[in-house]
Amino acid sequence: MSLEKRLSVEKLISSISSRFVGKIELDEAINNSLQDLGILSGADRVSLFLFNGNKGLLANTHEWCKDGIETQLEILQNIDRSTVSWWVKQVEKLNFVNIKDVSSLPKPAKLTREFMELQRIKSFLGFPIYHEIKIKGFVCFSRLREGVWKGKDFAILRIFSQILESTFERLQAENALKENQEFLSATFEAIAEGIIAINNYEHITRLNERFIYMWHVQDEIVEKMDFELLLDSISDQLKDPTSFKQKIQDLKNDSKNDFDMIFFKDGRIFEQYSCPITLEGEIIGRLWSFRDVSEHQHAEQELRESEKRYRNAYERANFYKDIFTHDMNNIFHNIQFSAELISMFKDKPEQLKSSEDLFTTIESQIGRGSKLIDNVRKLSKLEDSNIALKKIMVYDVLDEAILFATKSIREKKLDIKIEKLNKEIYVEANDLLLDVFENIFSNSIKYNKNSEVKIQVIFSIEQKHAKKYLKIEFLDNGIGILEGSKELIFEKGYKKDTKIRGMGIGLSLVKKIVESFKGEIWVQDRIKDDYEQGSNFVMLIPALD
Repeated sequence: MSLEKRLSVEKLISSISSRFVGKIELDEAINNSLQDLGILSGADRVSLFLFNGNKGLLANTHEWCKDGIETQLEILQNIDRSTVSWWVKQVEKLNFVNIKDVSSLPKPAKLTREFMELQRIKSFLGFPIYHEIKIKGFVCFSRLREGVWKGKDFAILRIFSQILESTFERLQAENALKENQEFLSATFEAIAEGIIAINNYEHITRLNERFIYMWHVQDEIVEKMDFELLLDSISDQLKDPTSFKQKIQDLKNDSKNDFDMIFFKDGRIFEQYSCPITLEGEIIGRLWSFRDVSEHQHAEQELRESEKRYRNAYERANFYKDIFTHDMNNIFHNIQFSAELISMFKDKPEQLKSSEDLFTTIESQIGRGSKLIDNVRKLSKLEDSNIALKKIMVYDVLDEAILFATKSIREKKLDIKIEKLNKEIYVEANDLLLDVFENIFSNSIKYNKNSEVKIQVIFSIEQKHAKKYLKIEFLDNGIGILEGSKELIFEKGYKKDTKIRGMGIGLSLVKKIVESFKGEIWVQDRIKDDYEQGSNFVMLIPALD
């Protein structure tokens, strides 16, 4: 080989080798190299064949063709190993396969000859690519004419096959390392302990999300990965931050393992374990792990809360009993009153229409009693769980409550005026909203000394805490509520007086229901600073579009 050709070969090998160093685009590096090899060797086609795992199938994965030469890349896929068995045996004997004339191949090579003739190959040169002593594939020169392959062709193809061997092994090792790192990283994040590791220069090398969560570390602290800065930011949470920081400083370059308990101002308790990180016997950093062991305190707290829950359950049972007794007495009173009137009218045909109305009232009261039982059952869940809310059309519920109030009143006139909005209004509530309206109307009627009970209902929209509420005001001309009693009337068991409203059972029920809607209710004077002019019950309920 002349000096000029030798330099040309060396330049080519150097160029090809550089493509497979560092981070590479494998397909691009292979395709460019096949082109360079084909031009220098004068081959018509340069191909890379690789076996497909354990299936024993060969595939043409990369190819370069001289201008005018038809590609075989898409055709030569899933080639059975038996097709190239003679070829493989030659490689195993000689470490390459050199075919000067395909047509002169011996009889045992029949399948190989037919395989090459289909591609119109006349001469062929191939070198194996090994992986863990097994043939992984071949890199090949082929011509569509007879010819002899020269020494430089053998040299550059053999070297390229070796480059590919090294590259495949390196990439496999890198992938294995990457998979291992990803597995370790996933394990690091999945464990229950908060973990942090530092090097000898007090730089944080690793910390997991659990550590960040347990210690409430701010994002800007995490980003800087400065151990001293992190200690300063988290130690104020501790009952004894000075001792904690000193212990950390003492351990940083210590070779011993350490175990300690850390007590927080908020009552949490962490178990701390620490050990040095070593490399070839030298300390290169330290690791800490923290486990939240506050469960024993939580168990004690749970016991106290359980006792409180049972106490509250007992009180609620009495509360619901009062609700049931209060409202059922009203219902029975209305039924009894209606029955007495029916008895009086039975011999008076001219009062037939009134009797029919009274029967309707009785049916309504029976229905109300049934509904009360259902509502008490629902109400019993208010403090234990969230009763499902739904979209309620307010005006429909109000109309039903007004109808009930109108039929219930006997000795007084009732005048209810409504100031509605210009559109239908929906709120997030449930069927207990009717009970709210009925109780408010009932109180306005019951605690009113006037011969005509006047109630004004005003609707408006109010924004509060960036949320839209429906504001409903019930203004009456009743006896009013003293300033000091405006909050007390919503408490269970508030006693009746001549100047204040009933037992408070109905209104305490109203408050609990409205709060279950995530709403509010309060009472104020109808005329400011003059409670004797009547009351204004105001409620806010989340509005829906």
